[in-house]
Amino acid sequence: MNRSLYPAGALIAAAGLLLTGCTTAGPSPAASGAADGATSQPAGTVRTTLDLPATFDPVRGVSLPDYLTARMSYDTLLRKDDGNELVGGLAETWETTPNGAVFTLRDGPTCSDGTPITPEIVKNSLEYLAAPETASVSGPLIFGVAAPPVITADDAAGTVKIELAEPWPDMLPGLAMAASGIICPAGLADPEALAAGTAAGSESGPYLLSGKEHGVRYTYSLREDYDSWPDYAAPLPGQSPATIVYNVIADKNATANQLLAGQLDTGFVNANSVPRFEGNDKFTVANEAFSDFFVLFNQREGSPFTDPAKRQAVAQVLDRAAFENITSNGMGQVSTQLVANGTKCASPEDSPVLELDPSAAKTVLNGVKIRMVGAQIVGPQGSGNVYVQEQLRAAGADVTLDNLDVGGWIGTVYGEPTGWDLTVYADLNFMGTMSNPMNSMSGAPMEDGGGNIAAINNPEAEEALAAYRAGGDEAAQCASLQQAMDSVITNADAIPLSNDPRIMISSDGFAVVSLGGTLDDQHYRVLK
Repeated sequence: MNRSLYPAGALIAAAGLLLTGCTTAGPSPAASGAADGATSQPAGTVRTTLDLPATFDPVRGVSLPDYLTARMSYDTLLRKDDGNELVGGLAETWETTPNGAVFTLRDGPTCSDGTPITPEIVKNSLEYLAAPETASVSGPLIFGVAAPPVITADDAAGTVKIELAEPWPDMLPGLAMAASGIICPAGLADPEALAAGTAAGSESGPYLLSGKEHGVRYTYSLREDYDSWPDYAAPLPGQSPATIVYNVIADKNATANQLLAGQLDTGFVNANSVPRFEGNDKFTVANEAFSDFFVLFNQREGSPFTDPAKRQAVAQVLDRAAFENITSNGMGQVSTQLVANGTKCASPEDSPVLELDPSAAKTVLNGVKIRMVGAQIVGPQGSGNVYVQEQLRAAGADVTLDNLDVGGWIGTVYGEPTGWDLTVYADLNFMGTMSNPMNSMSGAPMEDGGGNIAAINNPEAEEALAAYRAGGDEAAQCASLQQAMDSVITNADAIPLSNDPRIMISSDGFAVVSLGGTLDDQHYRVLK
């Protein structure tokens, strides 16, 4: 695999892609005595839901359940706090350099087999993440696309130094992603066991996989020796659970049924299930930004969307509010940018979105043949894709829609670069940055070793991204990012539609905390 940028946290993760993976139960320690800044003792069990994980190797994760389970067992150098601020994880302090950073590790953290977590252990794990042969989709997102970083460890000083091949401002937030979880020597020595969840002693984090019924449920038990919780600005509510039981439930309506029946303590539901919980003081409803939906045009030779006028005409027939209502039942965000409202540097109120003008669009789209591919997670049964198809047909276009499961969507968009013209893309944006979607719309096309999914050629956006990566103060970097995204929207390389919400229901006595809007870092809490 090339050292190229592959978009982790895209629609692959949104669906919780069902890949094959063989797992067996790990050790089952007693869980007592851990502290997390809010309490000195763990408490009880949390029963929640999960889509089927593909792997238990944090570095090789490709789906949201992979990252959620990785967070249970593998600590990262940094974590996100409220306001998207970074706080220490395994790192106590850090100092940026022109091309990287130096991290000073905390004293005390150990692997689950008792091995002290030294700079050398951190170095070896990060090198595994960055190595081309590992083929991690997250490595290039974290360290950049030029070449693997040079990582050095000084055990005497307690420091790890990362030197990048070229400046990459996203490294620090990337090192707070679950995919950068530090793997202890026992895991690196046996990658197959690591992927299966059976590499005893590989864990650097608080929980061990202690029980597994493949495709049914996964049980995590708190380490009795763990005392390395992040130092957040404010204590988390309640207590850390001694046990977390993930039940594999693909049907969100079934999740709602089990919550109401008292068979689950927390769980994610669809927007159309929310009325079942409203007015019921036994439950709390949390709505957070989740997946950014936007139209992405294939600009390779042979696609009608090499013509910017045709891309702009598509924008003129798509009502963003109608799309959001179809896909999220009014509980999401109507988007004017390619990131959720509140994302650092974003200015949604100033975005140059193209206005509706169906009459003008008909003169451009009439008779145009369009091969549309969509994933069925874009609204119930892919209803968002159907809406786009219907609007294009109303404008006179000849549209064929392949409304596929996620595996089929990936096989077409990533595996057949010339096999599609238009898709509704879903970006989970694990980093929570404006640069995340832009990284998938710039540079060389995928077939040439780059990460440019749609072969977009936008020199203005490329120049602005180069200025962002070159550094400067925060205001200058934000201005560069905004210029790049505005250029993509003005040129109709991508059309903002909506942000689909992630709706978590918690029963009385339980809570789930997501600090900094981090999708892959859920804190399950027992309140009683």
